[in-house]
This record gives sequence, C-alpha cells and structure tokens, in this order.
Amino acid sequence: MFIALPILSATFLMFGAWSLRRVGANRVGLLMAARVQQLWAKVTLWILGVSLDTEGTPPKGAFIIAANHLSYIDVLVLSALFPSRFIAKSEIASWPIIGTIVHVSGTLFVKRGDRNDVPRMVERMKNTLDAGVGITFFPEGWASRGLTVKRFHAGLLQSAVAGDFPCLPVAISYTTPNCEYAPAWTVAWWGATPISTHLLRMIRVGPVIARVRWPAETVRRSDRKELASALHSQVLKQFIPLGQDPLPPVLPGDPLASEGLD
Repeated sequence: MFIALPILSATFLMFGAWSLRRVGANRVGLLMAARVQQLWAKVTLWILGVSLDTEGTPPKGAFIIAANHLSYIDVLVLSALFPSRFIAKSEIASWPIIGTIVHVSGTLFVKRGDRNDVPRMVERMKNTLDAGVGITFFPEGWASRGLTVKRFHAGLLQSAVAGDFPCLPVAISYTTPNCEYAPAWTVAWWGATPISTHLLRMIRVGPVIARVRWPAETVRRSDRKELASALHSQVLKQFIPLGQDPLPPVLPGDPLASEGLD
C-alpha cells in the first residue's frame, strides 16, 4: 500500500495534466505532466533499487536532451533528472495500453523519415520549450548492449536544426557493484529477452547505479549531420562502456543463451 499510493497518485495527476492540455491550458498542463513524470520516475527507481550517480551541472532554461540508449530504465533515469517530454516513433501510439500511457504523459510522436512532418514537430517542440519543459530523445534509435555509442541518426535531429533549438548531450551507463554478472545483460535491454524476464533478472542482481554525465553547455548547429556528429562525439567522450562478461544464469523461457557474446 505504501508503494502503490504514490504511483496511483502520480497516475491520477498525469491524467489531470492531460485534461488541462485538452481544454487549452497547455503551458500549465505541460509543466504539471513533466513534474508528475519526474515524481513517478523517482519513486519507480527507488522501488527497483536504482540510484543515480551524476556529474555535471545542467545549463539554465529548457533544452533538448540527446542521450545514448541502453534500456527502458533510461526513460526513468532521465525523467528523474530532467522534467521533460519524450519523443517516440509514431508506431508506439497504437500499442495496446503502453500507447495510451505514453500519449497521456505528453510524449511527442514523430513520423520517422517524413520530411513533411518536420514543421508540425518544430511547432510542438517550440511550444514545449517555451513552456519551460525540456524534450528528451535517443538519437541512436534503438537500445544497445553498451559496448560503445552507436551512430546518431541525423534525420531525428532535423526538427532541432529547423527550430534552432539547444541540445544537451547526455551519457548514460550502469554498474551493479554487488553482482558478478555483467550489466550488459542484467541492466541493458537490447536483445530478444521479454521485458518481464529481463525485469526479474535485473531486480535479482541487487542495487543498480545509473551513471549520468553531461556538459555545462548546450550544442547548436545549422546542419543536422553536423549536429548529430557533435552530439555523438560529446556523448561518446563521456560514455563508460558496460561490462560484458560473465553472463547471468538463464531464466525459464529466456533466449539469453542463444544471443551469445558475438
């Protein structure tokens, strides 16, 4: 009951923020949704046993957070540190249950590869930043096992360039000091393992430390490829690769054994 109460309260408040945006109180609704999301993330991280190890002082104002991607836990970690709206591919909006949740939370859905969608995204991003709320997304597109930071897709940054929005490169990594098994398999979620199986494995490894690093200044560029390169370079410079070995025990129905280390 003690754990369920703050989560239920946050869910109720999130629907309240969504309702405010629906009746035209967009600025208040966005600020409320971002703060409620931050509270929900902090409570959930505490429940999961994830603590934060941060380095850097974020600049003032609202900006776009561009981070590397390792796991669904990244969303909670960044939400706890930066009250913001997330950008997700438009397909997620149609997913059962999850699509409704992310829609109500204020997620911005982008039509990847559709240049005609850029003006709409620029306007919505500008309204969000003007309200004092940041925007978070993962330019890699997909989560990785944490060997390195994969290439940032320039197409996802077109709206940032078109709107001349400031971007903050953020590096995320994880460690599990009390567990012998590698965080590339216990925390990172990038293969075919079902999320329920992976979550069970992660909880079993004990405390997880999320290490988050960011610079003091944001980045702007007039070309999307140059922006992608600049952001990737800074994230890679601060990124701490995840340990890759040894693998944890295989759970029932877990395809981990077939994923291998190659």
